Amino acid sequence: MEIGYPGPWCSWGTVDACYSTTLVSAESSVGGLVGQNYGTVTQCYSTGAVSGNNDVGGLVGGSHWEGTVTECYSTGLVIGTSFVGGLVGDNGGDVTHCFSTGAVSGTRYVGGLVGSGSANRVTACFWDIQTSGQATSDGGTGKTTAEMQTAKTFLDAGWDFVGETANGTADIWWILEGKDYPRLWWEAAPE
Repeated sequence: MEIGYPGPWCSWGTVDACYSTTLVSAESSVGGLVGQNYGTVTQCYSTGAVSGNNDVGGLVGGSHWEGTVTECYSTGLVIGTSFVGGLVGDNGGDVTHCFSTGAVSGTRYVGGLVGSGSANRVTACFWDIQTSGQATSDGGTGKTTAEMQTAKTFLDAGWDFVGETANGTADIWWILEGKDYPRLWWEAAPE
């Protein structure tokens, strides 16, 4: 559900099991899926390129203190000026079990996963330091491409994968070990 306050790019409700593959471009509050998050974004992803000036993120432009982003990822190119991140541009909320892999570029407050925000509110999240071109982030842990395509990286951080029970039985993620990044359970399984 998306509710438009103060604009139609804001989410105050729950965005669950959604994705976007389109190019998104605007002045500010630009995300691959959500511009400004005041609610919950869970088990979603975006793959399209995102560009703007301020608060630019691969999935969410800005996530506020009451917002949560859980079990999500972004793989698209992210270009902005300030508060630019592979997953979230400007973060004040909780981000858990998420990752990003897209190239990220900007001038101020730029990060592989999060451009700027509360690093202590980012838990068990990762970004690819090679594909993003970013060695730092305001939260999360940078990993090589090889590490990002290894289940152990995520299992050790408590991610719930299909076929394991130590981290739960919801089977949220699956992976083609050594060939691709994790994917959400509801995405088409490999043949």
